[in-house]
Amino acid sequence: MKEKGRFLKKYRGNECLNCEVPLDIIDRYCHNCGQINTTKKLSFKDFFNEFFASIFSYDSRLRHTIVGLLFKPGIVSKDYVEGKRIKYANPFRFYLSVSILFFIISGLFIDFESVIPQKNDQNKELIEVDTSDQTPDNNTITNDSLSKIQDTDESVYFNEIQLDTMGTFKAVKNRWKTYKSYYKKTGELSANKALDSLHHNKNGYTKYLYKRSIRTKNLNENPMELLKFVFNKLPFIIFFFLPFFALTIWLLYIRRSFNYMEHLVFIFHTQTMFFILMGIAILIDQITKSEAASGIAMLVFLFYLYKAMRNFYQQKRAKTIVKFLLVNVLFFILASIGSFVTIIGSMFIF
Repeated sequence: MKEKGRFLKKYRGNECLNCEVPLDIIDRYCHNCGQINTTKKLSFKDFFNEFFASIFSYDSRLRHTIVGLLFKPGIVSKDYVEGKRIKYANPFRFYLSVSILFFIISGLFIDFESVIPQKNDQNKELIEVDTSDQTPDNNTITNDSLSKIQDTDESVYFNEIQLDTMGTFKAVKNRWKTYKSYYKKTGELSANKALDSLHHNKNGYTKYLYKRSIRTKNLNENPMELLKFVFNKLPFIIFFFLPFFALTIWLLYIRRSFNYMEHLVFIFHTQTMFFILMGIAILIDQITKSEAASGIAMLVFLFYLYKAMRNFYQQKRAKTIVKFLLVNVLFFILASIGSFVTIIGSMFIF
């Protein structure tokens, strides 16, 4: 490896600056703690290079890994689990790096407005009220802002006494309606001010519910915001989802000698390849102003996955095809469950 920067011999010391173990001029690293043997003061260039080295610290391993993944499906995973690891990048770190780059590229070019058309009409949403549980109370609302709520039949208001007499779920539903109605008429963003005006108890639960009602109303008018929020979290969601998918692969190949971590290495490599192919396709689509490249990339990946399974698990063609189909069905089921859980969870944290 060519020596440059902090690795030059003129910067090497005779002892480790970290653990003070004696070193020789030929020692690039401390043999005791592994720190770089250098006395050069840290410069901006050094800091910048080391920052990216901590993320993409692959050197020639990066080239070997990308070339291997592109042209030898499943072979990189096979070599890695067999112990031939020195020339390949760590599959977990490499996956994270590629996925972050992929979502940066896709985030720049995906048109969310074409995914969810925006509503141009301003039709008012009617709110049904169960009048059997709503009793008139002239002393309930005294704030001027609340008088705006009483102007139309769409208005909803339940006081704390009424809510206390209801069942748990019905109380939550009617409290939610009250908060949505109040926000619709007043546009009040402060939960504290709204609860004061409504004469409702101020606690963590009611504040949270009021803020959620605002978010829900805004999402109904502009669902693209939720889509963007979920999309920005996808790299981390997929990262935590893949171990569950690896578990299904382990069950599918339970009679083989592979352990769980070896299946996980294979999953990370194939998912990394998916991001590489789709990332290239997105860039091509932007240049050609079409979506043909993305469709082709998906077909290429499916063929790639079949070849990777064949090379990695070393099974006959018929068995591989059957398990390839099962893997895709299982992935679709798990992805559907994961998407549902993600969207529901996002409604509570967005």
